Amino acid sequence: MTERLDRLDAFRILRETIKKNYGTQRSFAQENNLREQDVSDALNGRRPLSAAMLKACGLRRIEYFERVEVEHEAA
Repeated sequence: MTERLDRLDAFRILRETIKKNYGTQRSFAQENNLREQDVSDALNGRRPLSAAMLKACGLRRIEYFERVEVEHEAA
């Protein structure tokens, strides 16, 4: 089973990956064919993390739904 992460975990992992493996946002962007501005915008919450950014960090985005109890009002 894979570990479920939230959005904050994804940002933390991206920042750690950039620092550890690339040194700078510029280097990360160049190595992954991204615009520097897009990386900066994503890290500052102005743009969602792209598939390329997630892939570079070993992450993938999964959307899921949960069933919840719904109370029905009597007519």
